[in-house]
Amino acid sequence: MPLNLFTFKRALCTALSLTCLVSSSWAKETLPNVELTGGLLFQIIASEFALQRNDPATAFQTYMQTARTTKDPRLAKRAFEIADGAHAFEQASEAAQLWEKLSPSNADAQLANTLTQIRQGDLSEKRQQSAKDLILSAKNQQERLKRFQAIALQAQFSSAQPQQILTFLRPLASLCKDQKEAALTLAKLYRRTGNAELGEHFAKIAWQQLPDSTVALLEYADTLIAKEPLKAVSTLENFVKRHPKDYDAQLGLAKAYARTQNKKGVKKQIQILDPFSQKMPNLAFTLASICDTVGLLDETKRYLMTFERLAKEQKVSLERLPRTYLSLGMIDYKQRHFSAAADWFSQVDQSSEFFPQSRLFLAQAFAAEKHFDEAIDVLDKTKVNDQLKTEFLHKRAQILYEADRLPQAYEAMKKALSTDKDNATLLFQCAVIANEIKRIDEAEKYLQNAIELYPDNANFYNTLGYLWVENGVKLDQAKLLIEKALRQEPENPAFLDSMGWLYFKQGSLKQAQNYLEKAAKLSNDKEILLHLAEVYQAQGETPKAMDILRPMLKENAEDQEINSLMDRLHLRF
Repeated sequence: MPLNLFTFKRALCTALSLTCLVSSSWAKETLPNVELTGGLLFQIIASEFALQRNDPATAFQTYMQTARTTKDPRLAKRAFEIADGAHAFEQASEAAQLWEKLSPSNADAQLANTLTQIRQGDLSEKRQQSAKDLILSAKNQQERLKRFQAIALQAQFSSAQPQQILTFLRPLASLCKDQKEAALTLAKLYRRTGNAELGEHFAKIAWQQLPDSTVALLEYADTLIAKEPLKAVSTLENFVKRHPKDYDAQLGLAKAYARTQNKKGVKKQIQILDPFSQKMPNLAFTLASICDTVGLLDETKRYLMTFERLAKEQKVSLERLPRTYLSLGMIDYKQRHFSAAADWFSQVDQSSEFFPQSRLFLAQAFAAEKHFDEAIDVLDKTKVNDQLKTEFLHKRAQILYEADRLPQAYEAMKKALSTDKDNATLLFQCAVIANEIKRIDEAEKYLQNAIELYPDNANFYNTLGYLWVENGVKLDQAKLLIEKALRQEPENPAFLDSMGWLYFKQGSLKQAQNYLEKAAKLSNDKEILLHLAEVYQAQGETPKAMDILRPMLKENAEDQEINSLMDRLHLRF
C-alpha cells in the first residue's frame, strides 16, 4: 500500500521528537551518544508506520530491538507506551524492565516497571518496598497520592485475591498524608474482602474529606444501605439537592430507592434520568433493573426495549441482548401475554448462557396456551449438559401433568428422579402423581424414602399421613405422622386440614370441625373449605355448608369439584 505525504510527515515528526528532543525528565541523565544514521531513522519511521497501520506488535518489536542495540532508554520508553496502549501487558512489562535497566535513576521508568509488575500479579514484599520507595521519593504530597492511586489501580486490575491486594496496599496508603483518595481505595478493598465495618469506616473518612465527590458519596451510601438504609437515602438526597445536575448521584439515589422498595422515589428519579436513557443504552439497561426491583413492570419493559433499540443502533453492549430478551419474555409471561413472551424467548441466541433457561420458559409459555405438544417438542430438541438434564426432564413431566396426561407425566417424573435420586421435590411429585393414578404402594415408598433422606421436613410426614387418610388405611399411623408435622409447624393450615380430615374419617366430627375451622381462618384454600363444608353438612348444619359453597360457586359456577361435592351431599341452592 503506497504511503501518502501526510502519513510520512507524521511518522517523521514522531521519529525526530523521539531521537532529537530531550525532555526535562532526561536532562539530568547521561544518555548514550547514538548517531542518527539512515538505518536507525528508517527503523524508527518504519515502527511508526506500522503503528499507524494498526500493527502495534511490529512497532513494539522494532523499538525493542533498536533500544537493545542503541541502549537508548527513550526507545524502550516508546516500546512501553506502544504495548501499554495496546493492552499487551506482558510486552509492556518487558519494555518497562528494559527502560529501567537502561535508565535506572529515572523515576518514570521505575514507576512504569513497578506498575507493570504489579499488574502481572507481583505483590511480593520486594515489590511492596519498591512501591513504598517510589511514593516516598515523590516531590510533593499531590505526587505521592497520584503514584499511590496508580499503584492501587494496577493492583486491583491484577489477578490477585482481594485480601492479598489489601495487605499490599494498606501500608502504602498510610504514606499519603492527605488520605482522602487513599481512604476511598481502602474502603472499596475492605468491602471486597467482606470487612463491612472497616469498609464503612474508610468510606466515611473519604466522604467527610471529599463532600463534593460523587465517587466518595456513592461508596459511603453503599456501605450504609444494608444497616442504615434511611441514612443512606438521606445522604444521597442531600447531595443531589446541592448538585442537581450530577446525574451519577441521581442514578445512585434511584438505586437506593429501589433497594429500600421506595416505588414513589424510583418513579421520581426515572423522570429525571429518562431523557439521558434515550441515548445511553447502558443507562436504559440500569433503569430497567431498578424498575424491576420495585415491580414497575411496564417501565421495566419500556427501558429494556429502549436498550435493545440503542444497543443495535450503536452496536454496543450486544452481549446483554440475550438477557434482555429473557427478561422481556418473563415480563410478558407474568402479564399473561403468553404469545408475546414466546416471541421474546425465541430470540435468545443459542450460544448464550441464557439459552437453556429461555427454552424452559418458552416451553412453559406454549403450555400456558395449551400448546402442549409444541412445549414438549421445545424441550426434546434442546441439547443440554448433565447438569441441566434433570431440570429439563422435570419441566417435561410438569407440562405432561398440566396436559392431564398422568401416566406419561408419571413416567417422565420417574425419569427425572433417576438423574437425581435424592431430590426432595421430585420424590414428592412422584408420590403425588402415583397417588393420583392409584399406585398407592409406590406413592408410599417415595414418601418413606423422602422421610429417611429428610427427617426434619414436616411436609413429608404430613403428606404420607394424608395419603393414608385419603385412602382410608393405616389411620393410627397417619395420626402419629400428622401430629409430628404439627409439632414442627402448629399453625400450618395444610397440616391442620390433614388432622381435621383424619378425625372426620374416624367419625369425630366436632374435633374435625375444630381443626378445619382453624385451618380455614389461616388459609382460603379450596380443599380446606370443601372439607369444612362436608363436616358441617355431616352434622346437619346445611346453612353453614352453603355459606361456604355459595360464594365459591358464584366465582366459578362450572367448578367440577364443587358441583360434584354438592351432588354427593344432595345440596341445592
